Amino acid sequence: MAISKRKENMTIEEDEAINFVTAPYMLETVKNMSFIPIEIDHEEVKKEVNKIFERLNSPYLIGCYTHINNEEYHSLKDYISRSAIMDYARSPYTYWAKHLNPNRPKIEPTPAMIFGTAFHTLMLEPDLFDKKYIVKKPPVLLKEVGKKAYEEYKKYVSEFEDAGKTLLSSEDGERLWAMQAVFNRNTQAKGLSEGAQYETSYFWQDRDSGLMLKARPDILHENMIIDLKTCSDASPRAFQNSMVANGYHVQGAMIRDGVEAIQGRRIDNVINICIETKYPFNMAIYVIENGAIDEGERKYKDILLALKTDINDNDFSDYGVQQIGLPKWAI
Repeated sequence: MAISKRKENMTIEEDEAINFVTAPYMLETVKNMSFIPIEIDHEEVKKEVNKIFERLNSPYLIGCYTHINNEEYHSLKDYISRSAIMDYARSPYTYWAKHLNPNRPKIEPTPAMIFGTAFHTLMLEPDLFDKKYIVKKPPVLLKEVGKKAYEEYKKYVSEFEDAGKTLLSSEDGERLWAMQAVFNRNTQAKGLSEGAQYETSYFWQDRDSGLMLKARPDILHENMIIDLKTCSDASPRAFQNSMVANGYHVQGAMIRDGVEAIQGRRIDNVINICIETKYPFNMAIYVIENGAIDEGERKYKDILLALKTDINDNDFSDYGVQQIGLPKWAI
């Protein structure tokens, strides 16, 4: 991997960004160097140097990285993501069972998850789509097509199995191409998705709880955080329900805080581009209110403090014993 060259008159923040974004493998080398203490009078410079030293002294991966793929990102289990926060919101025991239990079963992705990831790859990393996925040809029968065509089909099937690619049905392939066409015809969505950073991974330490966090914005501009969502219903009411249930406001807050923690810039504009996965593939662009993002920050910060206590006490409760009645809408 090429290492970015240092420019003249580069600020410490810019220099730091190069080291942590494009060359994280340099950390081990730098850690082993002997630093000579020096007197620094300029307070701002001192703060920036201290930030770098704090990261170098951390046993964790801290920074933002463009070279980590989706599989590697999800394999880093020592960091708490939005989905882990939402698991804890369901119950502390759910968090323990899915993230800490040493005997937990491997969670297989659902068809909806596979389809959603495939669409993200097609739209944001199109050069990787053919390397990761293959669209299945309709099955053939020997008696209908003859031996030659049947042998060609068997060869085709064995090739994608040997290549380790994810198989998509022909119907899913058709939906993906249709969704891509609808997205590209939407000039606003197309404009928001262009000229940005894609799938950048952020890792940082929460100041209040001391726990390690991670986030991975789909699309990142200097002044906008944009996430691409596939859904069955992109209407406002349905999306509001999905935002609460899946913690999209929490996700926006974590990305906002992660970018600020690592790069020192605060981005308050959080946008979700939603597209339905079935014909006619309706789209919506939702600018999430700052108040909702602030509520997402409060929610995940409170959960982190509670989680830290549960980890220290090794006590993860389930739903427990509760009195329950009818919901308000049923009365």
